[in-house]
Amino acid sequence: MEKLIINQMTWPELEAELAHVKLALVPVGSCEQHGPNTTFNTDAARAASYAEMLAGRCGKKVVVFPCVTYGLSLHHMDFPGTVTLRVETMLHLLEDIGVSIAKHGIKKILFLNAHGGNFPALEGAVINLKQLHGIDAYWSAVGSEISLGGLTGLPKLIGHACEVETSSCLYLCPETVREERVPGMLKDSMLTHDSFVKGGGAWSWKNDASLNGALGDARKATREIGEKMTVASLDYMEKIVDEIIKRP
Repeated sequence: MEKLIINQMTWPELEAELAHVKLALVPVGSCEQHGPNTTFNTDAARAASYAEMLAGRCGKKVVVFPCVTYGLSLHHMDFPGTVTLRVETMLHLLEDIGVSIAKHGIKKILFLNAHGGNFPALEGAVINLKQLHGIDAYWSAVGSEISLGGLTGLPKLIGHACEVETSSCLYLCPETVREERVPGMLKDSMLTHDSFVKGGGAWSWKNDASLNGALGDARKATREIGEKMTVASLDYMEKIVDEIIKRP
């Protein structure tokens, strides 16, 4: 096996490889609306595909666990089909996943997150894993600022069902993207701009960001943009994996 993906393995196959494994990769997504352009599985599919691509680069020193397919999506609940967890539910879920993985001898864990709303639970989980369980845990976004380098002409509000995320989907998980796409129907709100006031779960995506659930203009998305962003991010993350493994 060139890369280790739990969903494609039996337990004896994993046990035979555990001596090589230094880090567990756990993709994290959500079940939430992404406008009329991409499906509810967008975040989970992006996270899972990204984790497998990273594993392909890193080889047997990492193993990819199944994706967490639900997240913190309270601000999207005005759109039918969205499912949200409570912060404490998700925090405990991530913590339990980390503790279980560590019991099998893998003491370093990296959560690869594809949904911005998950930040509070991820931060709490990695703190608890370190402080309460002595597990070396980290989290990172699968698409960071480094992956936007060289892209020009982007609107101020990006990151959800826009040309950027949809481009990422066209490369990582094209099955989530609709062929016919429409631009976002933006709503102006203090909570969608830089502000000292933080809405947290109090704001509504439909009332404060976009009437149809999308930002930007997904019609401008291309697979080439998605590939460029993903490769830049993977180049960076591959180095981060080595840094994490080297840390005492």
